[in-house]
Amino acid sequence: PAETPTVTRTSLTANQAALLDRDESEAVFSTERLLTDPATGTRILHRTLIPFDTADQVPAIAEHPDAEPAKLYEQLAAADQALTWTETVTARAPMPDERAALNAPETPAILVTYRITRGTNNQPLMLEETKASADAAQLTYAITADKAPSRRRTSPTGPKSA
Repeated sequence: PAETPTVTRTSLTANQAALLDRDESEAVFSTERLLTDPATGTRILHRTLIPFDTADQVPAIAEHPDAEPAKLYEQLAAADQALTWTETVTARAPMPDERAALNAPETPAILVTYRITRGTNNQPLMLEETKASADAAQLTYAITADKAPSRRRTSPTGPKSA
């Protein structure tokens, strides 16, 4: 990280509340980071939003909501949560403060990625937002199948008719 993470208590916006299946204005921990690629100088804004009830279930998260995401996943898994993730990616015009933070005064658009960490019974546990200049970002995803597709069974003489 380019800077020390900043932790605050804040309220969810309408969009964040919808993604987390929570009430708008619900209180959450917010951890903001500015990440910089040392080779290119490209900046990424990263925010983690953790609802208080998630932090209440995992005391280590309540004590350190500014832990790196991988550590948060580890702590949630240790609390017997079966974790899955969904991501939504969108593009939009940046706000003036985002242009400044990303050091991209001329960028016409930013990519915004929302990653929802879900636990047992598919309940949303936390939300990560990343923002990057669209002309400097590239998103790459590894996608794996949950299970192998089933094979159609046929008899040696061909499909059976009913």
